[in-house]
Amino acid sequence: MAKSMVERYEQLLRQDPTSSVFVELAKALLEKGDAQRTIEVCTQGISHHPTSTVGRVLWGKALIQLGRPAEAMEQFDQAIAIERDNPYAYNLIGDVLLQRGLYRSALPILRKAVALQPNNGRVKQWLDQAQQALSGGPAPIFADLGVLATPAAAPEEDAPEPPGSEAAPSAFEARAAAAAGLEPRRAARTETPAGGTDAQAASRVASIEAQGGPSAPAGTPVAEDARGPGPVEAGEQERGADPVEAARGGPADPGQEPGSGRGRAASDAGSDPGQAPASGNLADPVAASPSDPDQDSEAPSAPVQAADPGSSSRGRKSGMLADLPDAPPADEPSASQGGGLLGDLPPPEAVRARAAAPVTPAPVASASGGKRSLLDDIPDATELAAASARNKAAANAKDTEALAAKYEREMHEKIAKERAKQSLLERYGAKTVALFVALIFLGASAGFFILYRSRQGGQTLSETLELAKRAVAQDTGASLDEALRQLDRARDMDEASPAAWALAGYAHALRYLDHGANAEDRRLALEALEKPGVKDGFNGLVLATNALVADDRARESANRALLASQDDVTEVHALAGSLLIAAKDEKKALDRFDRALKASPGNVRALVALGDYYLASEDFAQALEMFKRAREVSKEHPAARIGMAESRLALEQDMDAALADVAPLAQDAKLPPALQPRQQLVHGEILSALGKYDEARTMLSKGAQGPLAMDFQLALGAAGRAAGKLEAAQQAYEAALKLQPKSEAAKEGLGRTLLDRDREKEALQRLEADGGRKVSLVRGAAYARLGDWKRARVELGKTRVNDRYPPEAVAWLALADAHEGNGAQARDVLEKALAKKPRTDLRLALGQVYWRERALDKAQTQFDEAMKDPRDYEGACSLGRLLLSRRLPDMALKPLTQAVERNGAHGEARDALGRTLLALGRTPEALKQFEAWQLDNPGSAAAQKGFALALYQSGRRKEAEGASGRAVKLAPEDAEGQRLRAALLFANGDAKGGFSALERANKLDSKDPDTFCEIAQAFLRQGQVESADAAFAAARREGPDATCGRVGELYAQLPGGGRGAARTLQDLADKAPTVWDKAFAQVTLARVLLGAGAVKEARAAADEAVKLAPYNGRAYLALGLVAFKQRQEAPAREALAKAVELEPTDGLAHLALADVLVRETAELPRAVEAYESFLKLAGGAPEANRVKKALPLLKRRASR
Repeated sequence: MAKSMVERYEQLLRQDPTSSVFVELAKALLEKGDAQRTIEVCTQGISHHPTSTVGRVLWGKALIQLGRPAEAMEQFDQAIAIERDNPYAYNLIGDVLLQRGLYRSALPILRKAVALQPNNGRVKQWLDQAQQALSGGPAPIFADLGVLATPAAAPEEDAPEPPGSEAAPSAFEARAAAAAGLEPRRAARTETPAGGTDAQAASRVASIEAQGGPSAPAGTPVAEDARGPGPVEAGEQERGADPVEAARGGPADPGQEPGSGRGRAASDAGSDPGQAPASGNLADPVAASPSDPDQDSEAPSAPVQAADPGSSSRGRKSGMLADLPDAPPADEPSASQGGGLLGDLPPPEAVRARAAAPVTPAPVASASGGKRSLLDDIPDATELAAASARNKAAANAKDTEALAAKYEREMHEKIAKERAKQSLLERYGAKTVALFVALIFLGASAGFFILYRSRQGGQTLSETLELAKRAVAQDTGASLDEALRQLDRARDMDEASPAAWALAGYAHALRYLDHGANAEDRRLALEALEKPGVKDGFNGLVLATNALVADDRARESANRALLASQDDVTEVHALAGSLLIAAKDEKKALDRFDRALKASPGNVRALVALGDYYLASEDFAQALEMFKRAREVSKEHPAARIGMAESRLALEQDMDAALADVAPLAQDAKLPPALQPRQQLVHGEILSALGKYDEARTMLSKGAQGPLAMDFQLALGAAGRAAGKLEAAQQAYEAALKLQPKSEAAKEGLGRTLLDRDREKEALQRLEADGGRKVSLVRGAAYARLGDWKRARVELGKTRVNDRYPPEAVAWLALADAHEGNGAQARDVLEKALAKKPRTDLRLALGQVYWRERALDKAQTQFDEAMKDPRDYEGACSLGRLLLSRRLPDMALKPLTQAVERNGAHGEARDALGRTLLALGRTPEALKQFEAWQLDNPGSAAAQKGFALALYQSGRRKEAEGASGRAVKLAPEDAEGQRLRAALLFANGDAKGGFSALERANKLDSKDPDTFCEIAQAFLRQGQVESADAAFAAARREGPDATCGRVGELYAQLPGGGRGAARTLQDLADKAPTVWDKAFAQVTLARVLLGAGAVKEARAAADEAVKLAPYNGRAYLALGLVAFKQRQEAPAREALAKAVELEPTDGLAHLALADVLVRETAELPRAVEAYESFLKLAGGAPEANRVKKALPLLKRRASR
C-alpha cells in the first residue's frame, strides 16, 4: 500500500511540481524510512510553498533520522517563525519533550499551548500530568502521543555514579520559559557531597521517599524532573530570581536538561557504564541536598553574568525559538551538545564512535486510538545516551575522572569570559534613565497640546468655517452632514459667530429641499436666521435660505425678494438662475449662472443646473462639459453623475462608464428622493443601450407607475424595439400616448415601431400630418418604403430647419434621387454626409445607391460597416440580400439570420432568409420562417407569397394555391406573385389558367428571366420545343447568369448533345445557386446521357435530381425513362406515374407513361387514357402522328 501511495504522490508531483501534495509524499517516504528522499522532496516543495509549517516539520524529522539534529533545529525554528501563535508548533515541541521525560522543560511550552487553545482538553491533560510527575507522581501515560521505543538495560548495582555537575537550568528550560513568557528557575551551584555519588544518590532517594514520591531501588537513578521543589527553589521564589540570570543558566552545559542524564551520558566517558534509566530518564547525581541551607547563598556570581555564547545573536532570530542560542563553534565540545530544540540529543559523531550494545526496548503504555505523533519514528535520544554510557563503561575510573576534570575546566573558562563582559545596561544605565525621563516630559507636554487642539478639532475658527463652506459647496447628503458637524465645532469656539449661523441655516435649507423635506431641518434653518448679526452680515444667504424653505404661501414673495437682490453672492445667483429657467426666461437665467460662476467657479449647484438646461436643449456635448466640471468639485454629486450618464447616453459614448456612474446610486441611501426615478430611468436606458434588454425592461417596468411614468413608457418602448419585441414596444408607446396624447416623442416611437413591423400604411393612418418634425420624418420614411417618392419628398421637406435636414431625411432624399435617375447626385450627397458624421442610416442609403449602380463590392463594404451596430437589422438584411443576389446563398445565411434575430417582424429579412433556406434545400426551416411571418403580418402580400412558395416546394400544392391567391389579391401588380400563381395552376392541372397568369407576369415585368424560364417550361409541357427554345434564349438575354436559361438551351436539344453537353451540364449543376436549378441541370444531364447510351451514369443523374427536388415532375420523368431503358419496367411505371401526378399538364409525361403501359395487356386501358391525354395536351408535338395512328388499334385491343 505504502509503495503504491508513494508512486501515486510522485506521479502527481511530476505533473505539477508546485502542488502541495509534496507533504503527503514526504509523510509516505518517512513511513518507508527513506529520510534522504524526504529531504529532497521537502526542499523542492518548500521552494514553492515557503509558509508550509508541516513541510518544515517533516524536513526536520528526516534530518533527525539522519543524525543531523542541529539542522533539524533550524527547520523547527523556521516552522515556528511562520506563525508564532500557531498552537500546532507548541504541541509538537511539547510532544517531543514529554516523550523524552523532560517534564520541567515541557511545562512552559505546554502552558503556551494551553493559552493558545484553552478549550483543548488533550493539551491540558498533558500539562496536568507533567506537573504531577514533577511533584513526585507517577510518570505520565499519554494516550495521544506516539510510542517512542526507549531502550532499557538492567542496572548494574556495583557501577559507580558519574561525577556530579551543577544543578543549573538547562537551555531548554530557559528558552521554553522565555517563549512561554514565564520566569525560569534560577541556577544553583552544587558540590558533590562527601561520601561519593552513591551516598548522594541514596540521600536523594530517601529525600524523595520522605516527600511522598515514588520509591526506587538503591542505585536506580531518579529523574530530576520528577523531584518536588526543595528549599533551594523556595528560597529563589522568596528573593525573586532574576529572569536574565535564570535564562543564562549556571556553569552546567547549557544544552543539558538537569536530571535527564542525556548530556552526561554523551560527555562523561567513564561515568556509570552499566546504568540505564528505567523510565528513559537519567537521574541527576549532583542535585543539592535540601538540608544544606547555605547552598544557594554561597552560589557564586559568575553564573549570573555568564551568558550562553549564542545569546549575542538573539536579535537575529524570529519565532518561538528566537531566544535560543546559536550553535557554537565546532571547537567547543560542551556547546555542541547544548542549545537549540534538539540540544539534549548527542551529536551524530558521538553516536557513531562506538557500536551500541544490543538492548531490549522497554515497553511503553499506549492507549488505543491515540494519535500517531509526527516524530513517532525518531529514535529517543536516551537510546543514544544509554548506548554511549555502556560503551564508556569499559573506560577505567581514572579516565573518567580526567574527562570530568577537563570538562569542569572548560566550563570555568567559559564563565570567566562571560564575567569579563559588561552589560549595556551597566555601561549606559544612568544616561538611559535621564533620557527616559526627558522623553516622558516631552511626551506629556505634547499630549496636553494635542488634547487642547483636539477639543477644537485641530483648527482655528476661520479654518473650521472654510471647511464648512467647502462641504456645503459639494452639495451632497454626506457633505452637508459634514458641514453641519464643522459648524457645530465652530459654534463651540464662538457661540455668537454670525457666519457659522448663516452657513448652518443655508445647509439645513439645502437638506430640507433635496433630502427628504424634514420639518426639523426647516425649523433649524429659520432659527439660525434669527441669530444676531446673521441678517445684517449675510443677507444673500438669508434670502437663499428663505427661498429654499418657503411654504406655498411665502414662496412667491421669497422668490421675488431673491430675484430683486443686488447681492453679488454665488448662492443667490445660482438659485435665481434656476428660478428663471423654470420661468422660461433663458437669457436672464444664463446671465445669472454666469455671474454665479464668476463669483465662485466651483459652484456645483450652478454647474448642475446649467447641465440640465443644456440637456433639455439637446446640446449634449455642452451638458456633458458642465457635469464634468461639477464632478471635479464634488465627485460623488448624484445629480452630476446622473446628468453625465444621460449626456453620454445621448451621445452614445462611454456606455460602460455611464453605467458605472449610475448603478451604485441605486444602493445609495442618501440619494435625494427627487433623483431616484431619474436614476432608475437612465439606468434602464443604459442597460438597453448595452444590449441587456431583459434587465432593462425589468428595471423600467418598475417605474411605469411613478412620477416619470411617461418617460418610463417611452424608454420601455425603445428597449422593446431594440430587443426585437415590437408588440410590447407598441403597447408601451400607446400607453405613453394615453398619458400625453400630444406627445411628439410618443407618436414618433409608435410610428417607428409600426415601420419595424412592416405596417407602413397603418403608421400613415395613425400619425396625422403636421404632427411635428419628428412625425413628418416618420411619415416620409413610410412613403419611401411604399415607393411613393413624391409624397415622401413632401413629408421630408417639413423636417428642414434653417435650410438643413436631419441626417435621416438626407438619406431618404438621396434614395429618392437615385430612384428618379439621379444616382450620381445621390452618391455625392451621401458620401459627403458620411464623411462629416458616420451614421448607420447614411451607410445603408449609400450601400443601396452603390447596389443600383452595380458597384457591388462598395455596397457590400457599407453594409458590413452598418452591420456592426448592435441595434441595426437593416444593414444585416441588406448584406444578406446582396449576397443572395450574387448567387451566394451559403454566405447570405449568417447576416440574414442575425437580421431576423434583431427584428423578427422585418419582412425583407424574413423573406430573404426563407428564400436562402429554400435555395439551400432546407425547405422545412424555410417554411417555418414564412409561416411565422405571415402569422405576424397577415396583410403582407410578400409574406403570403413566400408562404405559398415554401408550401409549393414542400409538395403541399392545394395549400400553396390558397396562399398564392391571397398574395395576388393583396398585390395584383406583383410579377413574381403572378408567376408563382401560374406554376401552381399548372401543377393543379389548369393549363389555361397557368398560361393566363404567365402572360400577366410577363406584362408586369417583361425583363424577368425567371418568367421567361417558366414560359419555356409551359411550352415544353405542350411539346412545343421551338417555342420553348426561344423562351430560354430570352431568359439568357435578360439574365446572362440565369442557370435555367443556360440549362434550357441544352434541354431543348434533347436527346442530342453528347458528352460535351454532359460536361457543361455537370458544371452548371455544381455552380447552380438553388436546389431547383441544380435539379433541372441533373434532369437534363440524365436525358443527355441516356441519349448518348451512358445508361448507368444517366441513372445516377436522375436519382440525384429526384433527391434535390422530390416534388418536381420532370425529375421523375427522367428517372422513369432511364429505368425503362434499363428494362426495369415496374420502377419505370412507378416513376412515370409520379411524374404525371406532379405535372398533370405535361403531355410528354403522359406519352412516356403510355409507352410503358402499352407493353402489358392488362394496362392497355390506362395506356389508351394516357395517349389521349397526351394528344389533348400536346397535340402539336412531333410524336402526335405516331400516337394518332396507333390509338384506334389500341382501343380495339383494350375493349376485348
